[in-house]
Amino acid sequence: MVKKNKVLVVSGFFPYPTHFGGAFDILERIIGLKKMGLEIDLICTHKEIPKQEDVDYVKTIVDSLILVQRENRISDLFKIIPLQVESRKKLKVIKLPKEYDFAIIESEYVGKILENKTFKANKTFLRIHNNESVYFKELSKSTKVIFKKFYYYSDSIKFKYYSGKIFKKVDRLWFISNDELKSNQYSYEIKSKSIHLPSPINSSFLIQKLNNKNVLFIGSLFMPNNIEGLYWFLQNVHPKLLEIDKYELSIVGGTGDKTEEYFINKFKNYSKVKLYCNVKGLDEFYSNSSVFINPMLHGAGVKLKTINAVVNGLPIVSTTKGSEGIGLIDNEMFIRADDAETFYKGILNFFEMKEEDRIEMVVNSQKYLKENSYLNIMRNEFKEYI
Repeated sequence: MVKKNKVLVVSGFFPYPTHFGGAFDILERIIGLKKMGLEIDLICTHKEIPKQEDVDYVKTIVDSLILVQRENRISDLFKIIPLQVESRKKLKVIKLPKEYDFAIIESEYVGKILENKTFKANKTFLRIHNNESVYFKELSKSTKVIFKKFYYYSDSIKFKYYSGKIFKKVDRLWFISNDELKSNQYSYEIKSKSIHLPSPINSSFLIQKLNNKNVLFIGSLFMPNNIEGLYWFLQNVHPKLLEIDKYELSIVGGTGDKTEEYFINKFKNYSKVKLYCNVKGLDEFYSNSSVFINPMLHGAGVKLKTINAVVNGLPIVSTTKGSEGIGLIDNEMFIRADDAETFYKGILNFFEMKEEDRIEMVVNSQKYLKENSYLNIMRNEFKEYI
């Protein structure tokens, strides 16, 4: 019998349902690891205990699942370690009964696992989901709530130190954003052990009919940068589109720790807007739409909502922030729009464009993603083990 190589994946959150980009990236990559014939143990930290049905689903993919409770205390805001890391400090003391061929550390959030005396892996990979310092600085710009602004800015400063510390401890760095990898902010020592590992794509690439005037946004509604971008769109672009016959906007997303009623009240006064919260499947929304928008004004890393829209066959209108790090070419694979008038004209252009021309732009973007397969890159990373 052929020995299966053992991999430990350490996640800062429970990755199912995949209501936000980080969860999608982790779960889909685990599915890829499974395809490669690896034995996978998953450790997740969590604030609330996941639903049993969700736990049962994840257990069909991994060989072992360990759930670790997060601890959030106000006093932790004043420590030198980022709050996102400090709240996961139990990772330092849990007992790990196995030795692993390799471990995948899903962002610096779970860096405490590297201080665990029972943690043993021949090779350690760190997934860079974002430049965390930049990400939290951008979040601080996207909220008007003073407490949140202080917290985001505080963790932004703390991650400048902490991220560099974790980068030095691991063997390899997997950047989801090619733009961040290529930037001048990292030393030669860091870049020499870094690669660009694109977002995992396991599903089939689809082509939609694109024969209506339905616009779609999918994203975590509890994230301030998503809400900020949506409000900007609703206040500056949406009113211009209301004049178009049969135009409609669908907003789809998870609510986090807020209620569905909270968001219903937020969007109820906008005409031609339909809100869908915490849905299980997204297929019907992609198939019933003709344009996907990502109006984010602040953020870092790669926006997986944009990638998923491409995979599901929709043409994209996006700000620079909403499309950064992927590598899509403006006017050939999507339309970039950083002001309200350009955004409006981008959507209008898709509505007026021949269907075959819209499909051609989708095909161009899908071809680019297919040529940059994460699975081939991962196989090469693990070739000494598999």
